[in-house]
Amino acid sequence: MSNGIAVSIVPGELRLLIARTNGSVQPLHQVAAELPEGAVQAGLRAPNLAEPEAISEALRGLVDEAEAGRKRGGMVSVLIPDAAVRMVLVPLEGAAPSHAEGESMARWALRDLLPVEPGSARVSWSVVQEESTELAAKWLLVIGADATVVQEYESVVEAVGWTPGRVVPFTMGLAVGAGVEADADPGMARIVLSGAGAQVACLVEAAGVPRLHRSWRGAGPDLALELPNIQRYADQRLDVSIDEAVIAGPDGWRQRAAINCEALGWRVHVRSSWSAHIGAVQP
Repeated sequence: MSNGIAVSIVPGELRLLIARTNGSVQPLHQVAAELPEGAVQAGLRAPNLAEPEAISEALRGLVDEAEAGRKRGGMVSVLIPDAAVRMVLVPLEGAAPSHAEGESMARWALRDLLPVEPGSARVSWSVVQEESTELAAKWLLVIGADATVVQEYESVVEAVGWTPGRVVPFTMGLAVGAGVEADADPGMARIVLSGAGAQVACLVEAAGVPRLHRSWRGAGPDLALELPNIQRYADQRLDVSIDEAVIAGPDGWRQRAAINCEALGWRVHVRSSWSAHIGAVQP
């Protein structure tokens, strides 16, 4: 039996989850602290953290509150703002690429999406596929960020004696934490909406495969306008229809987002932001 640890660093808030992971995730400690305005300024370019030492000190306080000092030295999942990353899907044909081929393809796919040279990006990629009796599709799922930006977030965790493990965009952790229906129709999709840290992001996925990732910086978007556009894009470009929404974020924003989703006829599931942390430590 082992414990999983996840730390999220988003504008305005720092959270720590410690959970028992033994085939499933059972939260043991959930603690959070407010961060000063401007402490986290999420984006594709460094710096993202105005005072990383102060954030590390706040994390030490959470560690002490959760009595997790004895867990120091373990590996930790780090949840970061969606605005700091980019995601792209590359269609694949034939056999899955080798490690060297996949790495090269991933960096090439990100070349115009990040403000750094491909060699200066932190890249994660995997082969994902969707299958049904009528459809078989395979992609290279690529997630990337400026390596310097990722190291900023990792340094907060390292300062308390922990080793960063997986680095997870917030909505992707939320999607995993929300689970996937075993018999999901590949022609239908769900949208995962996060308002964590006063920043809005979404992930559209079908049959557990991420198909579209988007984040907004600054003032929150008008979802009454944005969501119909995303719905049309999914219908016309991704050939899937959104029929479900998973929403997590502050109470007021979450209620407004739910109303906008219901207006489009989507089934709405409200989740706690802690679901993202649970997804990040999923066995």
